[in-house]
Amino acid sequence: MERPELRLISQSAGSSKALVFIDGYLSQDKVRDNLLSALSYAEWQYSVYHLWWDSSCWESMVLGLIIPHWHNCKSRAKSVGKEYLPSLIYSDISEQHISIVAHSLGAHVAYYCMEVWLETYHSLQDVILLGGAVRRDSSKEWGYVASQIRGNLINVYNYDDPILKKKFKVAEVGNNACGRKPIKEYHSKIINEDATSFIGKSHSLSNYLDYLPKLVRKGLWQI
Repeated sequence: MERPELRLISQSAGSSKALVFIDGYLSQDKVRDNLLSALSYAEWQYSVYHLWWDSSCWESMVLGLIIPHWHNCKSRAKSVGKEYLPSLIYSDISEQHISIVAHSLGAHVAYYCMEVWLETYHSLQDVILLGGAVRRDSSKEWGYVASQIRGNLINVYNYDDPILKKKFKVAEVGNNACGRKPIKEYHSKIINEDATSFIGKSHSLSNYLDYLPKLVRKGLWQI
């Protein structure tokens, strides 16, 4: 596995806020323009970082090539979330208040970052999961990870997402992802947002990013 790193893609001088984006692909080049455009429409005016990590096994799974390697994908994402991302935030980000936006398998990374988070200088604010490839049921301690952050855990799900509806369910023996149905556990900081009518039959990153301004307009994401 290539060593993960945080790459600054937009900086706001003098700001105390920053956003970390985590996608499910090793694809900074295609992420940058779509991400910055969506954040601009959402009126995010602060620094933006991209977590660069090797998620190539998930890309192959999405393409239908190596579904049997799903557990390796999860293990890699868990390792990045627990062993790398918190320390990268502590060492590489000068801004104090951190929000996270994660798509697809990137939500798995975000989940484990929240699970082990220790607040020192930095605080985790809102964490937004877009089409998250994480089980939504009691196999995950959703209430606990939500309690680890200061803001809200916003789960944007799409019932018609074809990757989560088919490949994820096969890999997880019939269980659903949080990106397809609401997180089952109730917690005051967990917000489940149904984006099915907007996104439709797509797992596309750009389509999910386009939903970010709607979260702001609905008052779910307080920027």
